[in-house]
Amino acid sequence: MVDAFNKYNFNDEFYTIVGLNYGDYNSVFAQDESFTNTDPYLNVVYVSDFGLNLNAGGRLNNHSEYGSHFVYSLNPSYTISVGEGYTKVFGSYATSFIAPNLSQLFGFFGANPDLEPEENVTVEGGLEYNTKNGFRVNGVYFNRNEENTIIYTTAYENATTDATVHGFEIEAQIDVIKNLSIAANYTFTEVKDGERLRIPKHKANASLGYNICKNTFASLNYQFVGSRTDTNFSTFTNENLNAFSLVDLYFSHKLIKNKLKLFVDVTNVFNEDYFEILGYTTRGRNVSLGLNLNL
Repeated sequence: MVDAFNKYNFNDEFYTIVGLNYGDYNSVFAQDESFTNTDPYLNVVYVSDFGLNLNAGGRLNNHSEYGSHFVYSLNPSYTISVGEGYTKVFGSYATSFIAPNLSQLFGFFGANPDLEPEENVTVEGGLEYNTKNGFRVNGVYFNRNEENTIIYTTAYENATTDATVHGFEIEAQIDVIKNLSIAANYTFTEVKDGERLRIPKHKANASLGYNICKNTFASLNYQFVGSRTDTNFSTFTNENLNAFSLVDLYFSHKLIKNKLKLFVDVTNVFNEDYFEILGYTTRGRNVSLGLNLNL
């Protein structure tokens, strides 16, 4: 893969990025298979001195098997100073073209050479508030329309119906006291039209990080994934996957002028039994001991 680009600054407020991305993908399955991508792209960025930012870009995807497709995005935002922090309003409108990879087309497990590319349109809008004393909160609404989504049933195939997925995400972080921080996020996702597998309506994460001393750090992480629908390949019917919760612990200590770091990572502390994909087991409690050496 080759990615060549040029960034040109017209002034302190306006610059462009012009480039060309080329990829040649080859793999051996029953026989040699390959395709190429040749994508010229342009990105324009405007950063004002009164809070308005604008990022707009376009890419012409030239695929050796699927022809040419133009995708683009527009990302405006506006920032207002509030006390010692700021409030930012932002949005996004983006299109995408996702061609199937070689494994999906010609691989040994469920390959389908007749797959069509996915095409999506995503709209987002949100608000962020940030202060200098370590408090940040943001929320975003998203709406995504999917066409020809590549899914896996008995093999890879394109979904027969379009789908509209919408929802919102809330994220917050606060430095409670010196060296102690809490972060959390919650995502609500709903499939309005069509059907999509393994998408939980409710998903949440929370983490607690504490610098015990200058060289010692510990964290506690929690994850909740709500119930979702998956396909049972033995009966070819849809089934409900139960919600699950995971707790992880992490501890690290730096030695020898911060060049050596020892760590302990314990995942799935309570040995939760759960499925991410129906029929595929997941790891129970797992303990990792290790070190990182920076020379």
